[in-house]
Formats: sequence, structure tokens, C-alpha cells
Amino acid sequence: MRYFFKEGAVLTAGEMIELEPEDLGHAHRVLRLRRGDAVVVADGKGSAYRGVVETLGPERGLIRLTGLPLPAAESPRRIVLLQGLARGEKMDQVVRQAVELGVQQISPVVTERSIPRFSKSREEGRLKRWRSLVRAAAKQCRRAVLPQVTPVLDFAGALELLRGRTAVLPWEGEHKRGLDRLLERLPEEQEAVFVFIGPEGGFSEAEITALIGAGVSPVHLGPRILRTETAAAVTVALIQAAWGDLGVSQR
Repeated sequence: MRYFFKEGAVLTAGEMIELEPEDLGHAHRVLRLRRGDAVVVADGKGSAYRGVVETLGPERGLIRLTGLPLPAAESPRRIVLLQGLARGEKMDQVVRQAVELGVQQISPVVTERSIPRFSKSREEGRLKRWRSLVRAAAKQCRRAVLPQVTPVLDFAGALELLRGRTAVLPWEGEHKRGLDRLLERLPEEQEAVFVFIGPEGGFSEAEITALIGAGVSPVHLGPRILRTETAAAVTVALIQAAWGDLGVSQR
């Protein structure tokens, strides 16, 4: 069943929803949907309804909502991913996998060893691309919430965001405390878990010292050094398996 987002809409059964311009061409020319075809429309905030195509052409597409809200595909655990900027496809991969694994916010961060350095215009272009990837990944995995991608933070901004939070820092210099031990002490009512993943060159010693001083918990992910894009996916998956919805039996 084809999946679309209509941000800002109040979804109720019987309502008529107009497809967004970015969805219209794909629905008409690529998917070749026709009147009566079943679809799903989500509002990006947590609600998703079944619907049917009423009208679809090159200029306009209308969906009539027909059913009750679909079950939520959102994790009970709010996860915020701070990702040290990585090059090109690696950053794209982090964004896609984070959405699939249920992350609710992605904040790119410039660190001392980050290789990409964006001008303002290039940053705007990258943000546009990442948000487009979020939208596509959320459709693919049937999320009703569109995760937020924030503007790029500098390290000081990331440090301020993490201060006083439950935050984990996968780091190859930590050899004793695994993520599993930290998760054992994670309270169920905790609002969010923040995950800070270093860039391809890792964190500098000064950054590690500052993060630990701000209360961020360094953890190790095993004896092998992981790529930045792998570390992000592994850390989020372990948190979801322990306290979220990954691997939870359906009732």
C-alpha cells in the first residue's frame, strides 16, 4: 500500500487530502495510481489513515480518508542522535538507518576532526537532502512521525544540548563499561536518550574530556573499531532492543 505524508493536516475519516507537489508526480507518473487505489496518508506527527485515490492527474491528486487510524509505528523510547559530520554517502546512510531504527531527531555536528566543512549555502543544500532522505525512509518503514533534522551544530552547541541529559558516547578509549551496563540502569520513565557518534576521525582528547565533564557516559561497543555509520546504527539498535520496540513480540 503506497504511503504519503501530508504535514500540517488534521486527519479524520471522510476528509479529502490533496497530495503534496513532491508526491504528485511520483504517484502519477511512476506509481501510476488510479482512482480507487488504496493508500495511506500520515501527518508526520504520529497519525496515519487508510485512504483511496479519488482524483489523480499531472496537476492534482486527491485522497479520501476511509479508515480508522493505523497502529503507531513509533518507539516508546525517544532517541536523539548527534552525528559527527561524515562524508557524502556515509552521512546519507546514517540518516536513512536512524529513521528506520526509530530515531526521532538527528543533529549533525561539526567536531574537531570532521572532514566536511560547509558554507552556509552548502549546509542548506545538505539539510534539504537529509530531510528528503528522512521523508523517503519514513515512507519506506511506515512511520507516522517525520524525524527532525536540525541545522548543523558546532561542538559547543552539542555540548550544551547534552548537558544534564541521559547521553551515551561510544568511544574506543573506553574499555570497561559496555552499553549494556548503562542500559540496565536506564529508568523506564526517562524522556529521551541522546547518542553522540564521532566523525570518521573520532573525537579529540579535548572533546572527550569536555563531554565527560558535561555528564556524557562513554561506553564501548566491543573489541572491534566500528566505522562511524556502523557505530550509529549499532548503538541505536541496542538501545531499541533493550528499552524500545526492536525485537518486541507483536500481540
